Amino acid sequence: MWGLLAGIVSYPFIAWYSHRRLEEQGLPSGFTRTMLVFLIATALSSVLGYGVSWLTSKPEAGGAPQQHLQQATTQLLGHELQCLQNPASAACQSAIRQSQQLKEELLSGGAGRHEP
Repeated sequence: MWGLLAGIVSYPFIAWYSHRRLEEQGLPSGFTRTMLVFLIATALSSVLGYGVSWLTSKPEAGGAPQQHLQQATTQLLGHELQCLQNPASAACQSAIRQSQQLKEELLSGGAGRHEP
């Protein structure tokens, strides 16, 4: 949120400054200078917005769901190896149901909603 705000607020100032600098350098006004100002302002305000977003984000954001998915996937791989040896077992059927739930969870993007 803060990164987006910083990028939007900084864009006019960066565009004004780069326009002024290119004018001082003697680049004639026209389409080329306008596009150059646009590209410079867009790039710098995006970098500034990304930096602010990176600084204000919490490092633990999204870590727990990723860890949960990694543990669930590793556990399912172990069950899959057991299913190769005995496909008709109850553990194999349970692993199939768990893998379907995990697939739905991954596809829905709701990894943080499921508690282990």
